[in-house]
Amino acid sequence: MYNHRSSILRSYIIAAGTLLCLGALLLHYSARQTPLTPSDVLDTRRFDDEFPRKIWQTWEQYPQDMDDELQRLSKTWTDMNREYRYELLTSESATTYVREHFKEQPQIIQAFEKIDHPILRADLIRYLTLLAEGGVYTDIDTDCSRPIREWVPQGLLNVSNVVLGIEIDSRGEEPRPDLKVPAGLCQWTIMSKPQHPVIQHVVDQVVTQLNDFEEDNENSAVLTYDVVMKTTGPRVFTAAILNALTKRTGQNITYKDLSEIDRPKLIGDVLILPVSAFASGQDHSGSKPWGNEEQLVSHHWRGHQGWNAHVEDQ
Repeated sequence: MYNHRSSILRSYIIAAGTLLCLGALLLHYSARQTPLTPSDVLDTRRFDDEFPRKIWQTWEQYPQDMDDELQRLSKTWTDMNREYRYELLTSESATTYVREHFKEQPQIIQAFEKIDHPILRADLIRYLTLLAEGGVYTDIDTDCSRPIREWVPQGLLNVSNVVLGIEIDSRGEEPRPDLKVPAGLCQWTIMSKPQHPVIQHVVDQVVTQLNDFEEDNENSAVLTYDVVMKTTGPRVFTAAILNALTKRTGQNITYKDLSEIDRPKLIGDVLILPVSAFASGQDHSGSKPWGNEEQLVSHHWRGHQGWNAHVEDQ
């Protein structure tokens, strides 16, 4: 009996020692691995939750200080989406927001605080609010044509984690000289779940472009329309989305995949809406007149008109 118990005891000791050795080896191996980057962590995240019920807008003043027309437009978002929280960020509060929400990504804070041009700041902050908290970002000169809860078809609701709309589509023809690209996505209205890797990729690309712009121009040069488009605006936004989708799907996603979309199209977990959803009333790209059955948002282009004080045509 004594020998039998001794044998069992020895077995337990050997087993415990083996587990301790394996644990030590595992810790040693793990310590030597390259730490996960934020994008790596984001890529492994599951997006089982609903889209956050949050509406973001930005402007120079708070709603009570805006003119009557902008107040009317802004009010359509809260009136039509009563279950949504609403927040408007000014230039000052946007800086506070970035400092509070991106402590773990100091390169973003640094890039944002270096921007002197209000247009570049306005572009970047829309991506940052969606990355941090998700929801719907929409420009102050838009109005809500249909409630947000109706934007995504029921059959696509559980598989869509970002919702974008077409702005430009040459539909197989040569791009118009003023549009320059064969297809493009709106960034005046975007819906996303928080911490999505596609939006993170957009932020990464825009921060890179801003750093390059600052290095080349010391951030004091007069902006041109073309510089805005490729630094923070729709052109770099679209290119970054296509690049991110290519990486996530393992397929070569190009401008052709954005062309001639006549019904909602899912690429990976990004839902692309037809041009009339966010961009009705344009004189190009197959856009239908205002008031059509596909229209979700009306864009009034008042913000674009205000660019004249900050941006040169060429």
